Amino acid sequence: MKTAQITRCLALSALATGLFSFAPVQGQSTGTAPGEDPFVSNNVDPSKQGLGGGFDPMSLIHNANLSRTRNGSDFAEDTQRNINKAADQFKQLQQQRLMEMQQQQTEPAIAPAPGSP
Repeated sequence: MKTAQITRCLALSALATGLFSFAPVQGQSTGTAPGEDPFVSNNVDPSKQGLGGGFDPMSLIHNANLSRTRNGSDFAEDTQRNINKAADQFKQLQQQRLMEMQQQQTEPAIAPAPGSP
């Protein structure tokens, strides 16, 4: 009996929530004229903003993009330089290991003679 009451209560609350969520929204103002893009009208030139202008994330992103010191060709050159450096290090390490293996194969292992103290 108690589960039936809980089920009915949940069904009614879901129905009420559904009815209110589909109701048309009226009377909300966006603060912009029809046809005006709200994101463009809110942009402020950071050089004219002054100290009391507040925080504008779009200007932060814009300034970060403008203040980049590296471009695509700089990034490509750095990447190629890093790849070449890593390849050179790998070759050196490989040659060192090969030389160590050759030295171990050419050096006879000195084993004590049987019966020696």
